[in-house]
Amino acid sequence: MPTLHCAAVLGALTALTCGAANAADKIPPVGEWTVSGHFEGKKAQENLSGAACTTKAPPFNWCLIVNDEENYAQFFSISGTTIEPGKLIQLRAKDSAGDPDGEGAAYDEGFFYVTGSHGRARNNPNKSSVPSYVVFRIPVDKATGKPAETVEPSTRLHDVIHDSKDLGPYFNAFLDPNGANIEGIAVKGGRMYVGFRGPSVDGNAFILSVDASKVFSEEKHADLGAKVQNVKLGKDAGIRDMAAVEGGILLLSGPVTKQDVTPAIFFWNEQTGDLRPLAELEIPQDLKEHKAETLLVLRDEKDKPFRALVMFDGPPNGRPTEYEVPR
Repeated sequence: MPTLHCAAVLGALTALTCGAANAADKIPPVGEWTVSGHFEGKKAQENLSGAACTTKAPPFNWCLIVNDEENYAQFFSISGTTIEPGKLIQLRAKDSAGDPDGEGAAYDEGFFYVTGSHGRARNNPNKSSVPSYVVFRIPVDKATGKPAETVEPSTRLHDVIHDSKDLGPYFNAFLDPNGANIEGIAVKGGRMYVGFRGPSVDGNAFILSVDASKVFSEEKHADLGAKVQNVKLGKDAGIRDMAAVEGGILLLSGPVTKQDVTPAIFFWNEQTGDLRPLAELEIPQDLKEHKAETLLVLRDEKDKPFRALVMFDGPPNGRPTEYEVPR
């Protein structure tokens, strides 16, 4: 497929105008994947929403998957095309009211990161959104790749989103019709990037970035260096997940709520703001009623397609589905 370059046309403009990948550029799934047994908990395994591994090449001994229904995440490993669920890790106490609505996972430089949605329920006025206003950090031994048992929470993104001129008007509003709701996270170069499923404004979705270390700083009023950028994903399209790769960040797009939007993968340069559509995903017939929620990169090598594992919200264990994504 031809490579499309927004930068050549738009220069340094913040609001990009590249649309979604052309429907003719749909890529089909490749390979067959299985899960050995099941992820813990019926609600959790049917609501998987983000995953990350400590490497982007085999062996995948330490990976983390999150869900939007429970107070725990779960480690897993990958052998060939088989996922092996592992130990649970409590993000909050088991008896805590509500859940953090975990929506994304990332790994960078010795830490796993998990983000709550920082958003309201779709249409339940009685459900508190407070538990979702949190980001977690889990230390990892760089030598062995083994995560620690400790979990460090932070609620500092709450005020950043609330005070943002771009996102503030949509903060704490219901997802229906267009409330602010984080769905993806990527961390690289000392910055934490969180991608919003909603709002979608004039075809634009939003990415908030902050200083990753200062999110967890003991300095009470640390300046997080917040920056909001918008990406032109198309009408009613938002960010469903993110994954850091060499030279940029991959964005998995999909509908803000229930709109007819085909999942697609974009390459976004976080330094310049340039956006490039890579491909739309051909969704197997039995998954068309489900939303693509998780993007896990398993290969990031120069001159080779990205090897990407996509998981879905709804089917047991997320029905892992692999795609070869052109660069």
